[in-house]
Amino acid sequence: MTDLRRDISLFVSVARIEASLHNDRLELQKLPIEIAKLDRAIAELDAREKTDGERVEALGKARRETERALREHEEHLRKCRGQQSLVKTNEEYTAMLKEIANLEKAIGEDEEKILVLMDDLDAAQQVASSSAGTIATERAKLREQRQALDARATALAVEVDRLTREKPKILAEISPPLLKRYERLADRFGDLAVTRVENEHCGACRHQVQPQVAVEVRNNDQLITCQSCGRILVHYAD
Repeated sequence: MTDLRRDISLFVSVARIEASLHNDRLELQKLPIEIAKLDRAIAELDAREKTDGERVEALGKARRETERALREHEEHLRKCRGQQSLVKTNEEYTAMLKEIANLEKAIGEDEEKILVLMDDLDAAQQVASSSAGTIATERAKLREQRQALDARATALAVEVDRLTREKPKILAEISPPLLKRYERLADRFGDLAVTRVENEHCGACRHQVQPQVAVEVRNNDQLITCQSCGRILVHYAD
């Protein structure tokens, strides 16, 4: 009985390790998904910031180009007016007047376009300025969360490695007959061959355990297995 109690005590240690390994590995599987989600959110913020900047840049460029066109039209108009006195024929004079009228029209359109662009540029700059602080705050928060997840993943990997190395040491102390039984279960269930009873249910397959059996498991003095999955059942508190 003493040896069996010792084996059961060792199985309790194994169960704790296996439960931790199981939970840690599940969390490690989920972390990349959570990290990718944060990366997408950060990328969306970067895209918003880039779009705001590109909008301001495009409007500024359009304004500069229109102002350059305005100067060219004004310079051309000045030259045309200076050449009016040199025109010799009515046809040339009529053509000159038409060109001057077209230039005046173009200048008016340029001036109107510049006013519109100035309003649009001012609005775009205000949007970019107002959203810049929000974007920066949100991005810093997301990056902090990502760093926390990276740190969590590193810690979990270290813990999984430690438990993986610790588990064989405990198994080596279990009596050979029970160890062989455990190994058969491990071949079938992997790293969850021993589990505790939780609220009168198997901690692995969730099969309901009879109340009397649950009481016997809590004593940790005999080998009891789940009637459904066959895993070794033990008791320990959180």
